[in-house]
Amino acid sequence: MQSSISHSSLLIILLSLIGLTGCSDSADSVATDPPLPVAPASDNQVPDDHSLPLAEYLEAGVPAHDRNWTGSDMQQAAEALGKLTKEDAALLPRYQSPQSGKLFDRITSAENLDLYQNEGSPIEVRVHEAILLMQSSNQILVLYATAFADQKVADSELIEMIGSTLRLSATIVQLINEFLPTLDKNDPTYPTRMESLDNVRKNLATVVIANLKVLTESHLYRTSELKRLLSYMQDTYPVILPALPEASRAEALQRLRSLIEDPEMQPLQPELKSLLKAVETSAEQAETESAKPTN
Repeated sequence: MQSSISHSSLLIILLSLIGLTGCSDSADSVATDPPLPVAPASDNQVPDDHSLPLAEYLEAGVPAHDRNWTGSDMQQAAEALGKLTKEDAALLPRYQSPQSGKLFDRITSAENLDLYQNEGSPIEVRVHEAILLMQSSNQILVLYATAFADQKVADSELIEMIGSTLRLSATIVQLINEFLPTLDKNDPTYPTRMESLDNVRKNLATVVIANLKVLTESHLYRTSELKRLLSYMQDTYPVILPALPEASRAEALQRLRSLIEDPEMQPLQPELKSLLKAVETSAEQAETESAKPTN
């Protein structure tokens, strides 16, 4: 029996990320499909690997895997992979695959974010490229979510894609923090820009809460994969949470404490406690910073 993804947090994540990239005037909607049906993997079976050799992805128009990708490269990859999946979603690159693992690693690689952390590049250029990268990454995430629904890829691929999205979200928060001081409050567009940034924070809050919900979906994800997701959360939530609206930040902390108290979450207890410690520290630092008088 299938369960609808509308009862899962993945749809919430996708819709929130659409809103996140939609803050740009040039941003296009990256996913307007109806809710995707997701079937729990029976007995945690991993679908067979039918991905292609690396050379065939290159021939299909996917950029080379052995260099860092820009937002434009990710967009090119999303378009090429989208065409391939119309033929068969099982052709998507797979995590740790002997054939396509190196390409999957490039799609989700933290090295792709190096460009946006280079303060020698103009902040406006980095923000634009980061939004393009997020849009294109979201398109690829939708491809994998659809393939997961059809049991053509495993939970591993989906967890890695979510982890990649979290890293990019944290980078966008850092870019926002760098971008804010450059804004001229006397500029007529200032209120509109601040409203857009507020919307980004709200959508990030929804992503954070939805990912915490993922941790409860053991019928969809193996414990080993949820533990890996928790490690990605620990790397990124201390950066993301301080950027959330105050009430949403408090809600995230409360949700996390509730998970720790839930007996059904026992297999994830050590990782949950480590995550709570990390985000509590970041939340305290954010409160201290906000309490400082501004000049």
